[in-house]
Amino acid sequence: MLLVAALAFGGFGRWGYAMVFPKGSTEVVQLTPAKRLVLQSLRAETKFQPNDYPPLGYTGAESAQDRARGTAAVNGFIDAVLAQPDGPVHAEAVSALIDPVLQQVDLLDTEDRERTYGYVLEVWYILGFKGATGHFDAGSAFRKPEGYAEPLPPGWQAPDKPRPIGQ
Repeated sequence: MLLVAALAFGGFGRWGYAMVFPKGSTEVVQLTPAKRLVLQSLRAETKFQPNDYPPLGYTGAESAQDRARGTAAVNGFIDAVLAQPDGPVHAEAVSALIDPVLQQVDLLDTEDRERTYGYVLEVWYILGFKGATGHFDAGSAFRKPEGYAEPLPPGWQAPDKPRPIGQ
């Protein structure tokens, strides 16, 4: 009886945990030369600098080592996306590339991890996905545009109005 109760509790706990994070998108978008240029600009940008992008702003990386770790993770993610040929890109494939990024920044301060998530969401939006990455539950403080499952990246005004990238 105790074993049945433990299995039921474990199953319920796993189901509850899975409900917190949305199911990943199955969309397919096109990687185009224009999107590739924007991604290359984002890659070239100096990352983890202080900013006042809504909704929260960012004070900058905690240390030079943290900045380097976060930058390497984000640039590695962008490189992996850019390694895809022009044409169809599946959300599941891009979502699978997010796991290594999250693992690389797992020990950074919360603010630096969240800024990393912002960069990942920028790539997601630049590619043109509307569904969920399957990795983030941003909470009610972050506005999700109508028809989108992820909140806008920091500084974006709308899905088609990004912050100045590469500056």
